Amino acid sequence: MMFSRWPICCLLFALTAGAHAKPAAAGDGPSLLPLVIVLVLVLALIPVAVWLLKRLGGAAPASVAGLHVIAQLPLGPRERVVIVEAGDRWLVLGVTAASINRIGTLPKGEAPAAPANFASLLSTARDRWVNK
Repeated sequence: MMFSRWPICCLLFALTAGAHAKPAAAGDGPSLLPLVIVLVLVLALIPVAVWLLKRLGGAAPASVAGLHVIAQLPLGPRERVVIVEAGDRWLVLGVTAASINRIGTLPKGEAPAAPANFASLLSTARDRWVNK
């Protein structure tokens, strides 16, 4: 999506128009203060826009074709364990930047309410996967 430059140009014009409307005194040059102020404002808006995109864009993944994300547990910057509802089963998936691996399956609606830690959740999923 391409953003229009018109709002920025209009803001620059509005801030610098007043500097050019005054008659210049002897030895006075054009003021760079409005340009510097606008530059600082634009540079300050960049982190705000990034924060808003992360906050609003990374909400909840949309469900597609009967798949729903039930729970996620981040393990690192790009690794996480995800429980996905697919039909009448819950799939426990290990998601990394390079791959997605099935750790195990659970019957629908049988997720632990609040595991003490990740090790207990992983051992429960591993036991169900080994004993199937």
